[in-house]
Amino acid sequence: TSTTAATRAFAPTARRQGATCGTRVMTSSKSMRGVRAAASAPERTMEERLDGRASYAPESYTAMCQDAYASVRDCLKDGKTRIEVEFPAIPGEDADYKAASDVYIDANVQYALVVAQSMNKDLGMKVDILVPDGVEYRRAKKIFEAALDLSSGVRLNVLDGVKNDVFGSAFSALMGNKGLRTRAAYEVDNDFSEADAFIVVNLSTIELETLEKFTLETAKERPVICLNTQLDTLRADLGLFSFPDKDLHYRFLSTFTPAFYLRTRNYSRTINVSPFVVNYSGAVFREYPAPWQVMIKQTNGVLACVAENEDRFTLAEAKEEM
Repeated sequence: TSTTAATRAFAPTARRQGATCGTRVMTSSKSMRGVRAAASAPERTMEERLDGRASYAPESYTAMCQDAYASVRDCLKDGKTRIEVEFPAIPGEDADYKAASDVYIDANVQYALVVAQSMNKDLGMKVDILVPDGVEYRRAKKIFEAALDLSSGVRLNVLDGVKNDVFGSAFSALMGNKGLRTRAAYEVDNDFSEADAFIVVNLSTIELETLEKFTLETAKERPVICLNTQLDTLRADLGLFSFPDKDLHYRFLSTFTPAFYLRTRNYSRTINVSPFVVNYSGAVFREYPAPWQVMIKQTNGVLACVAENEDRFTLAEAKEEM
């Protein structure tokens, strides 16, 4: 109740100064005590979801994936079929620059499994998790084989439709498909007919054109969810040599609705008194159907809302609000 009351202090269509929102969060001890228990709290009502959050501090990545699923569910109920989910794949400061690529790849597949399982359980949808190519497919199939076997209605698939190794398939054909049968012999390419929705992970800029072709020609009216594909970063490469042209953003990427979005940033500011340099951090946050919000990270690690707007904040605007 206190969280909802604090959030209602904002006008959904206009920005407010950070002092009012931040003060409400800091002085509401009941609200702060309830933040850590948010993951196990009852489902938030639609009224609360429309208002947004006064503060945010999920207990685990599983809890964050459940929050992301709730936003995806609301998007699907509103008839949206192109959905974006974005949050830090790896915990820790500056993790984007320190972790190995395999850590990101494996983590994103795990998050996709959590969201897909919820979609199947609550909505009865059969979900395909799409990786970019056959190499990643075979690697992920080996690593997550046990989890996939236990996940009803969830499959691993390939964005370009080609699961098998080209050279292995050619050699098998040359030998007349004789010899020991392997798991690859049972793989069927371009097998998308059974899926009700698709979750796409681990894309590069080059593969955005493949995503567009898949969405228009294969998925058609079926939902496509981009999970931690870092579309904001990939857009920056459009128009460069050997990359897709910038028009891809306007004709395709701009049609995706950010359902759950958490982009963290670290800043510093110099002042003329001790300690001279003040470090602070925060995030641009959106949880559909709530408006966009700017959060600042407090000393206890909780993200507290300082501004919100129906329009998305640029990073410069978010920094100014913080």
